[in-house]
Amino acid sequence: MAEKTKLWYLENFNLFSGMAPKSMEEMERVSRMKTNKKKEIIYFPDERSDTIYILKEGKVKLSRIAEDGRTTTMQLIGPGEIFGEGSLLGQEKHENIAEVVEDAVICTISKDMFQEMMKDNPSLNMSITKFIGFRLRTIQTHVEDLVFKNAQERIESFLKRYVKNFGKKMVDGWMIRPFLKHQEIADLTATARQTVNMVLNELSEKGTIKYTRRFLKVIDTTWLN
Repeated sequence: MAEKTKLWYLENFNLFSGMAPKSMEEMERVSRMKTNKKKEIIYFPDERSDTIYILKEGKVKLSRIAEDGRTTTMQLIGPGEIFGEGSLLGQEKHENIAEVVEDAVICTISKDMFQEMMKDNPSLNMSITKFIGFRLRTIQTHVEDLVFKNAQERIESFLKRYVKNFGKKMVDGWMIRPFLKHQEIADLTATARQTVNMVLNELSEKGTIKYTRRFLKVIDTTWLN
């Protein structure tokens, strides 16, 4: 964090690319940056929703907790995304639990201040509007997977999105580091760890992917289509 300042992170955030330097400096002044460790809880359901979270490094998962205590992971957030945006739509309390799954660097800014900046920066307003629409479509796709697809289809669908969202395109395929644990994938797809292991092994035997605890590589890129 000493090498990368708060302003550096904000300036390299795509949603803010159209903002004037003066506005960026103001955002730096009113925002806070913090390093959060794996498994740390950012917020719980029913806590007051009055903060916008800007994820610059690491990963955060958003989950819903049912009345019977079961937890369903709704989305995995990666660098370059915001969360807690429900407050911009009038949501007074969080509906999800946000948990760090990979050590993260997060900038935070109050909802009121963020809304003022949206008013003063039309490009930011448009970017956030598009982002919220994309986020809602992504969640809808995830819910449809949970309802209409079997366990193997859910796992493969998740892996494809995961690679496209967080992977790096190489000359000989797609690479993503680090790779999630099998139990984490199971939680994200509402399946069993053993089923995740079976699906990964089948894809590996077919030559579609190669994986270890440290990475996942997609060799047959047609599988991502």
